[in-house]
Amino acid sequence: MINILVLMSGPTKAFTDAGFAYPKNLIEIAGLPLAQRVLDQLTPLKTLGSRLICVIRHDENRQYHTGAVIKLIDPTAQLVELKNNTSGAACSALLAVEHINSSDPLLIINGDQLLLDVDLPDVVTGFQTKGLDGGILVFEDIHPRWSFVKCNDTDEVIETAEKRPISNLATAGFYYFARGEDFVQAAMEMIKKDAQVGGAFYICPAYNELILKQRKIGVHRIPRKSYRSLASPSDIHNYEVSIAR
Repeated sequence: MINILVLMSGPTKAFTDAGFAYPKNLIEIAGLPLAQRVLDQLTPLKTLGSRLICVIRHDENRQYHTGAVIKLIDPTAQLVELKNNTSGAACSALLAVEHINSSDPLLIINGDQLLLDVDLPDVVTGFQTKGLDGGILVFEDIHPRWSFVKCNDTDEVIETAEKRPISNLATAGFYYFARGEDFVQAAMEMIKKDAQVGGAFYICPAYNELILKQRKIGVHRIPRKSYRSLASPSDIHNYEVSIAR
């Protein structure tokens, strides 16, 4: 069983300021809520045997019933409510510790992005076939807004960084851990070391803790055009324009 943890509890102030009546997860893109588009792309992973876990904001769920929307998309989904702001994505992910702290494989996926024309079951199967302890989806980009990985000559990850381009391989917000407990331990070690960036703890740098233990981390490359961030109002507008053509 693969646990799929989708982080959907990010701030929505930019969307409120832009005049949207609903929070980011429920903003309609060509007739479908963002949450539905994000979760629908994960449906093929059910062929591998998967369990969906979504981290959402408590106040948003009470006011807008985001959890009910998720349950209509996947009735078996587990919901984890974030009641207060955390110090970044890694901290939000750790709120689901009771669901992910096991020897089962874990995928952590950003809840405000799309991976277009990517065979996700094939990606995961590839990581597993290679016997990797972790795997990261990447595309070529050098803008410092992303997280990055540096690989050796055999495509094994030797370093990760957040908001610092240590290579031209940016991460696509799709993180595989062969064992969920490895992420939990790595994230906690990262927090103990205060390995934060701008006051926040991110997912990608947790791999550095596994690399220090000589765990094998690999990558799967996708075309830049296959990654679409929907993290801002302009991102959503641009995506709507692209699919209307």
